[in-house]
Amino acid sequence: MPDSVEKKSIRRSNPVKRILETLVVPVFEEALPDRVEGFEPIELVEGDGEVDLWATLVPGELVHVSARAIDGERTMLRFSLLAGYFLEDVGMQSLLVGSLLAPTHFHVQADFHLGTCGQMPVGCDLVVRRDDGPLVRQRIGELLQLGLDLEWYFPLRMPSRLRWLDLHGLEIPWDELPHGELGEFLDAALEAPAAERTPQILLRLAQGFGRWRDVLRLLREHPEDLPMERFAPHKMLANRCLGRWLPALEAAEEGGLRDGLFEGAVWLSPSYLHCMIEAGKDIEALQLLGQPSDDEPDFYDWLRGLALVKAGDEGGGTEAFARYFGRWSGDAIGIAATPALGEEE
Repeated sequence: MPDSVEKKSIRRSNPVKRILETLVVPVFEEALPDRVEGFEPIELVEGDGEVDLWATLVPGELVHVSARAIDGERTMLRFSLLAGYFLEDVGMQSLLVGSLLAPTHFHVQADFHLGTCGQMPVGCDLVVRRDDGPLVRQRIGELLQLGLDLEWYFPLRMPSRLRWLDLHGLEIPWDELPHGELGEFLDAALEAPAAERTPQILLRLAQGFGRWRDVLRLLREHPEDLPMERFAPHKMLANRCLGRWLPALEAAEEGGLRDGLFEGAVWLSPSYLHCMIEAGKDIEALQLLGQPSDDEPDFYDWLRGLALVKAGDEGGGTEAFARYFGRWSGDAIGIAATPALGEEE
């Protein structure tokens, strides 16, 4: 929950509060069978003319719903999911995410924090009445599914994105860092003796700037602060972004990955599968992916297509890519990364 939000008592007669309590809160309660340790799952806060709901989702996403009355019958709900933080090229990142979201109800919600610290919310506005419960339930369900999809999309396409939960519990609070001079802060810290560093912050900054060699250096020089059992995905990601496919695979396996999954994961690691395919292990990747199914995440089909093409099955690859882009036609990065098929050399 953002520390800047001042908690106040909410009048029980407040009709906007009742809209949140009857239409919104029950949907989140059903969607939160697990809890993020250290955070309240749902919190209502009263502001100036608005009532806000904050929900913390597993695996650590933050959702904000603000409600304000339009008239005696209608209420404006604004749904926002914090997609993450971007330290460089925020305008371009916003365009790319906006393109991805174009076929959906959601869009990048530009605000002050996007320009100052790269905090990117995505969401939509919805005007509702008291009997619009089914519509609210549908839209929240779509937003929660988008949150899950972004958890595979960003590592696969935009790996420098930082998650909200990644920036909590650091040696220095994120808000107290010298925003606007973070690159210089990282450079100076890397020149200091290892004992004088704040390694977790530096690791996040190195990732956010796409400085993958510095990520590997920090993991190597701070094994106690950045233990491999927790930070193996970062080592894998850094090696993958440097095109070091085999070291990336070794890092994942060193961190406990088995059969393509990290402990507690619900789907195969997109970075691990990508490295397998690029390392020439396309058949093994296809064995992990298996046959397409209705309950699998959409990125399986893109990786399945890539592996099929590498294995010499262009027809099968084309079908898999078509299924993926039928769902994510706005994935501009994915389009650029997809092999051109059926063209003469």
